[in-house]
Amino acid sequence: MIVWSGVGFFIALLISVSYVLCKWLVDIFYYDGYFLTHLWATGVTLILSAILCAALVWVLRQEKWLDALAKKTQSRPMIAPEKTHNFFFIPVLYWPVILLLLGSGILIWDLMN
Repeated sequence: MIVWSGVGFFIALLISVSYVLCKWLVDIFYYDGYFLTHLWATGVTLILSAILCAALVWVLRQEKWLDALAKKTQSRPMIAPEKTHNFFFIPVLYWPVILLLLGSGILIWDLMN
């Protein structure tokens, strides 16, 4: 079962990239295994993912870039790609907000305990 349409797979890719980057940096700055034992690092990872996904949505909204890409690849330009491309049946447009809220919630919850 495919859970994305269009460029929605980039959401999973950006989440994975931010996870690997944050795990690597946190384990270097603290000690090996620190990322897995502290939940705030997961919150920071999701917030970084939200920033990267917001950049993706911004790029998708640049019609000049999409038109130039369509001309170079000799294809039709995308129509409202931030709404028609999905990941887990949720439009790409909403993923930065979802990841930001989830990451902030995890970060606040862990820092309060």
